[in-house]
Amino acid sequence: MLISSEDGAGEILAPNHDTRFYDDVRCLSAAWAANHESAAAFVRLRDGGWIEAPSASYARSLSARTPMGSGLVAFATAAQARAADRSGQSLTWDEVATLPGDER
Repeated sequence: MLISSEDGAGEILAPNHDTRFYDDVRCLSAAWAANHESAAAFVRLRDGGWIEAPSASYARSLSARTPMGSGLVAFATAAQARAADRSGQSLTWDEVATLPGDER
């Protein structure tokens, strides 16, 4: 997959499989449900760098332009996510995975 924006980018690494790339945290979280037993997921932090998806905090930012339109971006800390979130909230990986389809 071509990654057109680093906002919301992620990847799933699984043994004996090619790395799968995603351009939106929403798509990554949906794919993660089927692969989490034997794989690792990583997300691109808003300020650069990578972090394991379950360790990140997430925000639904008004300024992020993610390709699939979720607006979900990853941060290293909950405080950073709350500061960027349109409602002042921080989401965990588990919360992102359970968002309804139109909000994920």
